[in-house]
Amino acid sequence: MRIQVTIRYILAFFTLNMIMGELHEQAHINTGFLVCGCYGARDFNIWVTCDQCANPSLAFLSTLAGPVFSCILMWVGAFWFTKSKQVFKQVFGFSLLFANLPFARIFTALMGGGDEKVVIQSLLNDQSNSTLSKILAAIIVLLICLPPILMVLSKLANRNRGWIIAAFAIIPLLYGMLYHHMFLNSLLKKGILAETHFLGTPDIILLHLLLMLILFLVCRKGILQLQHPEARTSEPLLQL
Repeated sequence: MRIQVTIRYILAFFTLNMIMGELHEQAHINTGFLVCGCYGARDFNIWVTCDQCANPSLAFLSTLAGPVFSCILMWVGAFWFTKSKQVFKQVFGFSLLFANLPFARIFTALMGGGDEKVVIQSLLNDQSNSTLSKILAAIIVLLICLPPILMVLSKLANRNRGWIIAAFAIIPLLYGMLYHHMFLNSLLKKGILAETHFLGTPDIILLHLLLMLILFLVCRKGILQLQHPEARTSEPLLQL
C-alpha cells in the first residue's frame, strides 16, 4: 500500500492520537480505582493512585494497564495493516499503530523512564532505580514495540517509506509535548474546568476527549484517503 496523506487524514490521525492517549490514561486510573477503591489526582498526562489505596502492593497493576492497552492496539494495528485483505482495516491499522505512540514508548524506555520500568522496579522490589531495571525495561519495550513498526515498514510500498515511518513516529511526540502536555495542562493549572465529577477526571479532560471524538467522526473519511489512488476523492497533500 502507498500512503497518500491529505489534510483531512492529518486531522483524523491527530484526533485519533488524542483519543488513544486519553484512553491510555483511563486504563491507568480506572485500574487504579479497581485496585485502590479511589481515584488519585491527575492531569492530561500524569496521574497517581490515591493516598488511601486499599491494596498498595498491587498499585503497580495500574501502571501496567496503560502500556498493556496501548501495546495491544499497536499489534492489532500492525496485523490489520499487514495481514488484512480489507482496505479499511489496512488503513485504520496503520493509523492505530502510530496513534498509540510506539516510538514514544521505546524512546522513554531507552532514556531510563516509562511505565514499564516502574512495573519492573515494583516486581523486583527495586528501591534504588537500578540500572538492571532500566535495561530490562528497555529490552522488553523494544521486543514489544519495535516489531509492529518493522512489520508495517516491510509492507509499505512508498519509495521513501523510511521517512514516512520516521514522521509518524516522531512528529506526534512534538505536538503532543507542545499541545497536550504543555498547553492543555496550563489551562488545567489555571483552574479552567478543573473540577472532577466523573471517572476521577477533570472536566476539561473529558470535554477535550468529547471534542476529539466529534472531530474524529467528522474527519474519519480522511483515513480512507490513504487507500489506493483510484479510491481517493481529493488530492493528496503528500505523495511520497
